[in-house]
Amino acid sequence: MVLSECREMLMQHTLVEARLVHDFLSAGWSVNFKDEAGNDYPLTDVYGIPCSYDSLKQAQDAVHEAGDCPIKVDSLFHFSER
Repeated sequence: MVLSECREMLMQHTLVEARLVHDFLSAGWSVNFKDEAGNDYPLTDVYGIPCSYDSLKQAQDAVHEAGDCPIKVDSLFHFSER
């Protein structure tokens, strides 16, 4: 789902949370939005490829571009984020 679709769904209160997931293979961060039923909607580019961000801050900024919603950080490497 592209950023504009996420923005629209957040305005309609369809999405309730953003999850920032650390991908240990690419060492990047991806953004998945969740609806009330628990369905995941990954943030993608116009070709449907999931976006990957170099830092947690960049991923958080992408969520804030879409709108305001609670953010949950899922990471296997919490010790490296200190």
